[in-house]
Amino acid sequence: MKCLVTGASGFVGSSLVNELLNLGLEVVAVSKSGGFTSKGQVIHRVDFGYETIPRSLLSNVDIVYHLAGIAHQRAAAEEYEQINFAATIKLAKQACSCAVPKFVFLSSVNANSGSNDFTKPIASYADSKKRAENELEKQFFDSNMAVEILRSALVYGDGMKGNLPVLIRAVQRGLPRPPDVGVRNMIWLDDLVSFLILVGREPGNSVRKFVVTDGEVYSLSRIYDAIRSICGQEKVNSWLPLSAWRVMALFNDLFRRLPVGTTFNKLFSHQVFDSSNLRNWEVTSSFEDAIEKILSS
Repeated sequence: MKCLVTGASGFVGSSLVNELLNLGLEVVAVSKSGGFTSKGQVIHRVDFGYETIPRSLLSNVDIVYHLAGIAHQRAAAEEYEQINFAATIKLAKQACSCAVPKFVFLSSVNANSGSNDFTKPIASYADSKKRAENELEKQFFDSNMAVEILRSALVYGDGMKGNLPVLIRAVQRGLPRPPDVGVRNMIWLDDLVSFLILVGREPGNSVRKFVVTDGEVYSLSRIYDAIRSICGQEKVNSWLPLSAWRVMALFNDLFRRLPVGTTFNKLFSHQVFDSSNLRNWEVTSSFEDAIEKILSS
């Protein structure tokens, strides 16, 4: 089986490429930066901001895994539109015209809150993912190419970016315990990769959509306690009031030039989704299981 993976130099993409190669599959790796995989294979350089994949790279491909996109960057709404939406649809059309049997699109649970208002920078990521999902469903529902849309929860693992690594360092340095407010879903990187491979191998037709989480619900205080436990620190029962966290979050927004409310909402929002439709796939690690591996790596 021959797989093309975009975003092959990224957090999820590099792990997926390595696992596909470990399984003995042929992989065409593509990323904005190019270079080589950890196994020495060439990564083809393609910048989806202004380029499309050469048709030659799609020759005899069985699965396209489209993981490339803008996520943790503070980008203009137009960039999210071009890379997360327009480039996704262009690549799917290319794949279909090259008779690729399956197209797997890695979206996000944030797409559940997407709207059509691109005047709000904070919503641009979610909007671009949601619009890409809708257009894929519209254009390929009756096509010969199966489309799998995976809405992933927050992914954590070795090499992760975003707020979680910052939180881990802050807890290690004595950050006070947060109140038990807000919950979210997450997914261990290795488990997400195993699901990507599973859904790629399954026979399919039309368009399917999955929400991928580990089935657990995590509050910030649960994550905090797990980090302290692995670091050998005693569990604390006292906590810093929510009002104090709101002030600290505001200072972080101002320092990083983020829209006011961004940090607080990411830390204490309620984001729980139903992933009960996932079959023939088993979660191997909760956050408590995986954090020891992360901190010891």
